Amino acid sequence: MAKIDELSELLCSELASFEQHMKRLEEIHSQGIHLDTEDLIRRLSSLEDTLDFERNEYERISMELSNTIKEAKIYPKWALVVFFVSLSLNIIGIAFLVFR
Repeated sequence: MAKIDELSELLCSELASFEQHMKRLEEIHSQGIHLDTEDLIRRLSSLEDTLDFERNEYERISMELSNTIKEAKIYPKWALVVFFVSLSLNIIGIAFLVFR
């Protein structure tokens, strides 16, 4: 019997609390406070567009950088040709002077 009394008391207190919360919600609603998510959705979509643009810019810049790195050479071809020709001529000249 004591358990039934405790449960009924708990149920009554919960109902009273529920009624208080319902009255508070009605007051908030009567004050004209409405939950409007359209502005939040618009801002989130704008943020998503900005993030897409930034991601595309990042991908474009990273592709340009990787292409530049692939095409980059330490020395140009003509400088390498001139170096090896002069090195060959020097070796031939030294060999000619030594073995003459």
